[in-house]
Amino acid sequence: MAIKTFFRVWTILAKNNLQNQLLSPSASLLFVVGKIFNFIFAIITIYAIFNQTSSIRGYDLPQAVIVVLVFSFMDTLTQFLFRSLYTFRPALIKGDFDMDLLKPLPSFFRPIFSGPDFLDVPMIIIQLFSIFYFIAHFSITITLPNLLVFSLVFVNGVVIAFSVHLIIAAFAVMTSEIENLVMIYRALGRAAIVPTDIYGATFRFILSYVVPITVIMTIPAKALLGILSIERIIYSTILTLVFLIFSLNFWSFSLRRYTSASS
Repeated sequence: MAIKTFFRVWTILAKNNLQNQLLSPSASLLFVVGKIFNFIFAIITIYAIFNQTSSIRGYDLPQAVIVVLVFSFMDTLTQFLFRSLYTFRPALIKGDFDMDLLKPLPSFFRPIFSGPDFLDVPMIIIQLFSIFYFIAHFSITITLPNLLVFSLVFVNGVVIAFSVHLIIAAFAVMTSEIENLVMIYRALGRAAIVPTDIYGATFRFILSYVVPITVIMTIPAKALLGILSIERIIYSTILTLVFLIFSLNFWSFSLRRYTSASS
């Protein structure tokens, strides 16, 4: 029943958000077109790089393209799901979050789930189609075990993304600042547009453990390609559980120290 109620409220807010976006169709169209050009440019960049070399740290052109495609898909999907974090600060400043805490919904519903961005839906469709197209174009064999492992690490990636967004929201509750942390997360996320294996040990450690962009972006691509080791599957699952537990506890910690706009 709780999940059904949660989804019903999410659906109502999603419809309202979609209606608001449709009020300015020209701006929405330009936003979608801009994201399409950015996506196309990323693919062109990979092709341009491999015109100069046959492989990068063991990745050939087909594998690198799939990494870029899965990165783009995961990045857009998590933005669609958790976009409301980017507009959470005004709710804190105005005191609207005080009223949200009185509602029979999870306390993190407002900052994480209340504003899905439907302008990302066209890109999600395009990216999914592109993944299928390039898999067929490069004659990449996708086995059932690969799909099962991909499903597992895909869920891990979404949960990790939720956890990171919740940690940022917790900092916002305590400090009323959010933009800088979001910018850091987005900047680190863009580093995964190429396989994170190519980076040095220090930066790779940051992307794997501090802000685990690797789990969100790179590991699902490796699973789909069938080049993911059992150790990395275990690492992905354990790190997901650790981050989820930590983020929920840190969120509770921030709420205990929350001073409302009226206090």
